[in-house]
Amino acid sequence: MIFDSFGASLIYGLLRRGKISGIGDIVIKKMDFFITAFIIQLILWNLSDKLPIIMEYRAYIHFLVYLLLFIGLWYNRDSKYFRIIALGVFLNFIVIFANGGRMPVSIEALKAAGLTHLIPPLVEDKITTHQVLTSSTRLKFLADVLVLPKPYPLPKAFSVGDLLMAVGIFWLITDAMLGRVKKYDGEGEKGKNT
Repeated sequence: MIFDSFGASLIYGLLRRGKISGIGDIVIKKMDFFITAFIIQLILWNLSDKLPIIMEYRAYIHFLVYLLLFIGLWYNRDSKYFRIIALGVFLNFIVIFANGGRMPVSIEALKAAGLTHLIPPLVEDKITTHQVLTSSTRLKFLADVLVLPKPYPLPKAFSVGDLLMAVGIFWLITDAMLGRVKKYDGEGEKGKNT
């Protein structure tokens, strides 16, 4: 939902006569933690079939991704936008690691979203970051049980945590485009952009 939120925020910001150049005013501290987490997540998604060791240690690798995210979010804790994003990441972290290191996904939610092609690999336990939601799943309400169905062009099943992250990103981008983002340095707030 991160990319969906980014795209929606650009459209909304432009409709509000915001400036794309305002995104340049966003200050993200310790960006390398987020970039590293993203690269590791890409490896989890795309190389598990080529590197069996990834499947064997997927829970530990997934934990590393979240550790890097939490470190990056801690350095950006003075931003209200990042606090919302952090809450979403934390909720996902809770349900993922309460269930062995992977996000539970509702089969019914996938069907409702029209994503039936994802069901076989999920049931066959071939997805490194997700697993089938069952009767024994803990904290089901935090799992991927929400649905964004067609006619939305990118239908999906998602979690409450995903939704909060999307809200934080949407708010950050639109406020930046409208010149409402406060700049921060290493010591705290510097002032409002104009």
